[in-house]
Amino acid sequence: MKKRLATMVLVFAALSVYGQSRGDVSLDDAIYHSAQQIQDGLEKGAKIIVYQFQSQNNRISDYVLKELFNLLVNSRNFTVLDRSAQEVINAELDFQFNQSAGMISDDSLASLTRRIGAQAIVTGSLDDTGSEYRFRMRVIGTETTAAIASYAISVNKNDKRIAALSNRRPDTGQKIGTGAMNILLGLGSYLERDFSGGITLTAGYVVAAGLVVIEAAALDWDSPAVGVPVTIGVGIAGVTLVYGFARPFIFNYSPQLAAVMDNTRPGIVLTSDNGATDRDYGFQIAYTFRF
Repeated sequence: MKKRLATMVLVFAALSVYGQSRGDVSLDDAIYHSAQQIQDGLEKGAKIIVYQFQSQNNRISDYVLKELFNLLVNSRNFTVLDRSAQEVINAELDFQFNQSAGMISDDSLASLTRRIGAQAIVTGSLDDTGSEYRFRMRVIGTETTAAIASYAISVNKNDKRIAALSNRRPDTGQKIGTGAMNILLGLGSYLERDFSGGITLTAGYVVAAGLVVIEAAALDWDSPAVGVPVTIGVGIAGVTLVYGFARPFIFNYSPQLAAVMDNTRPGIVLTSDNGATDRDYGFQIAYTFRF
C-alpha cells in the first residue's frame, strides 16, 4: 500500500513538473495559473502586495502586474495593496537597485512591505531563453524573507500578447516622418505595415489626379462643368494630404479607430436644380460607416 501511494505521489509530481515546463501556454495562461498558485500558497485573508515584474520591456511588466493584481483582487481571498501604497513607500525609502538585474533585494522588499503591514510580496520575471520564454512568479514572506510559493512555466515563443506588447510605438518625430512619406502615394503607411491606410491614400491621390486629367483632356472650355473636376480634385488632394499626416497618429493611437475610418465610404454626386438653368450645379456628399 505504501509503495503504491509513493508511486502515485511520484506520478503526480512528474505531471506537475511537466505542466510547468511545457512551452505551449500563452502569457495570459501563465498569469492565470500563477494567480491560482499564489492563492493555494497563502492563507485566506492575507495582506499582500504585487510589487514588481521584470521583463524585456516596461509594457510587458505593467501588463503582467495589472492582470495579476486584478485576478488576486477578484478572488476575494486577500487584501491586495494598490499602486498608491507602492508610491508612498518608494517616496519614503531610498532603495538600492541591483544595476545588473534591475531588481530590489529580498531583504529590502521585506523591509518595505513590513512598513505598510503586508504579510507577503509578489515578484516575478519573464526571461527569453532563445527557444521560449520562461515565466517565473514567487511569493516572499515579509517576516522571514522565505519563499512561500513559487511558480514557473515556459511560454510559447510566438505568443501574440508578448509580440503586441513588444512592438515599440513610434514617437512624434517618427509619425511626422511617416506623414511626410505619405505624400508619395501613401508610401509611409505601407512601410509602417498600415496597408489599409496606404491604400486609402493611394486611392485619394489617384482620384484627385484623375479629375485633373478629366478637366484638362475631356471637357470643352464652353462646358458648364468646366472647373468642377479640378476643384473637386484639388479638394480631394488637400484632404488626402492632411489625412496622410494624421493617419500615423490615428493608427498608432488606436488601430480600432483606424479600422472604423477604413470602413467609411464617402460618395460625391453632381446634381442640378430642377427647373433651373443648366449651369446651376451642386454636390451631395454622403458617408457610410460600417462597424
